[in-house]
Amino acid sequence: MLNGCTGVRTAQEGSAFPGREEISNRLRQYPAEPYFPPAAERGAWLKLPAEVRRKLISEGEKSAKANWPLLTARDYMRFRRNGDRASYEKFYFQRRSRLIDLVVAECCEHSGRFTDDIVEGLWQILSEPAWCLPAHEGLAPEEVLPDPARFKVDLFNASTGKILTDTLMLLEPELTKVSPALVKRVKMEVLRRVVEPAEKLNDENTWWFSGRNNWTPWCSSNVIGCALYLLDAQPERLVKLIHTYLGISRRFYDRYPADGGCNEGPTYWRVSVGRYFLLLDLLDRRLHLEGRLFEDEKLRRMCEYPVGMNLCGRWFLSTNDAVPRPDFPRGYLSYMARRMDSARLAGLARRLPPAKKTVRASELDDLLLDLLNPVAAGPDKGAFSAVDFWPDLGIAILREKPEKPERGTVVSLKGGSNGESHNHLDLGNFTLMRGGKFLVVDVGAGVYTAQTFSEKRYLIWHIGAEGHNPPRFSGAGQEPGREYTAKVTVEGDSLLGVLLDKAYPAAAGVKKLTRTVRLDRKTGNVEITDSFRLAGPRKVAVTLYSAVEPLAFDAKSVSWKCGTLQTEGLVVEKVSEERRMDALLKERWGRLWRIDLAGDVSASGSWKIGFDFAKKK
Repeated sequence: MLNGCTGVRTAQEGSAFPGREEISNRLRQYPAEPYFPPAAERGAWLKLPAEVRRKLISEGEKSAKANWPLLTARDYMRFRRNGDRASYEKFYFQRRSRLIDLVVAECCEHSGRFTDDIVEGLWQILSEPAWCLPAHEGLAPEEVLPDPARFKVDLFNASTGKILTDTLMLLEPELTKVSPALVKRVKMEVLRRVVEPAEKLNDENTWWFSGRNNWTPWCSSNVIGCALYLLDAQPERLVKLIHTYLGISRRFYDRYPADGGCNEGPTYWRVSVGRYFLLLDLLDRRLHLEGRLFEDEKLRRMCEYPVGMNLCGRWFLSTNDAVPRPDFPRGYLSYMARRMDSARLAGLARRLPPAKKTVRASELDDLLLDLLNPVAAGPDKGAFSAVDFWPDLGIAILREKPEKPERGTVVSLKGGSNGESHNHLDLGNFTLMRGGKFLVVDVGAGVYTAQTFSEKRYLIWHIGAEGHNPPRFSGAGQEPGREYTAKVTVEGDSLLGVLLDKAYPAAAGVKKLTRTVRLDRKTGNVEITDSFRLAGPRKVAVTLYSAVEPLAFDAKSVSWKCGTLQTEGLVVEKVSEERRMDALLKERWGRLWRIDLAGDVSASGSWKIGFDFAKKK
């Protein structure tokens, strides 16, 4: 067995990335400085607009009046007993959100009015038996509660530690006046629960050291953030930890596609590339690297990914487990834009409305970056493109009116593989917006349960084949696995294609299948053509989901106020409201309507689905 961090292969030493010796030299050369201005530095906090400070103080007052939610063993055990994640996680995240509200309110006001409530919040979180979520704990088959002999470093164990160390960064002198013992305990518990366990991890005992998804940068950024604050007086220990977690984060970067596309969707971009960026920023500033970590064109493409995925307004393409309207902190995007010298990111930051209140446990630092970096004024011309294409990721988007996409048609097409992180069975799936409304949606993710990340994942309707619009043949749809792939092509600014020959199991009988999406830039009309060659005659089914209620339908058409869907080679079998919506899907979409198309096809041929916006009903 390898001992601790020695199990990590040496990080690739590029011209920008510091090696172990340089890290050590720079830690000695440059004294530590707070990443965010402490509350006592009133100049920085008083620069916030008075209305913003009033709102943040008001949120703190609400949190101060509320009771701290109780985390019970009964709710913890629900995950193992019936797959329920939400009962425990709801109160877990509420606690962290409340602490964030109180900390930020005290920083804005700095009168001591919220200090005792902050102490209470720290006390409550420090008293939790574990910071790792039940779903991530890896409980033994016979066990329903966490092992008291170990602390597991998961996403939210590490982010809880970061919230607590950021709280000390902002308010340690003020908290010390109340109780030096509490401050000592915060440091002790973060070391014991986050930093020390992180020092023992290696390639053999930790799957996320591989760099294959958001866990690597998300955990790494928070582990390093905790260590930079707590281990400054132990430079040898700090050097080793930085070198280790910078190294595994570099694996994440190396595995990322050259086009910068995030196969986990825009929502998870914030906690994948967003956390990788934050990790680089933490080290760039602590080691005084003078921005050299950001002089990287691939990193620029990674950071600019959400710009292209923004369909119009607040709508983003909700592939995989992403959501259709994620809250991107505008100040955070603006800060990233400045560090990356990206006009496209700056344009996205300007055109998005202010984000809703941050509630995720890992986002105190995101919130602070958002608050302390106001969005710079300036033009956002060219922020939308007529075509956005990620050839490695396998996603393409066409906008009829890129200058004002909400007034025209926006259509997307997805390829990739069915072995992606947070994967759905969606190869060949298309979406369509008209006039800022979703006529054909990618439903995205609902409430997470134990089933969501189990072998029964694809039985969930909106994750499996039935929840997407690629065809199913005599009941056989797509299946999960990296071997199932689809390649997207783009011709000019009006034609998309996806080759689906390798997207189906043998049972589907697919020998050749191509889907094309044609956008008429004069009318905004869209034509979907599926051309096929099969092992023999099949019954085909295509299911569309719409966020706009159809006005009428018949065997060959479906009508909305804005236009009409017409079929050729398929019939409209049924149009009905989707009744399987869980609480999160209802929150994100309101209502959805299911459109079932079907037909009997021979061994070869094609069918068409057209959207005509000239024939309004």
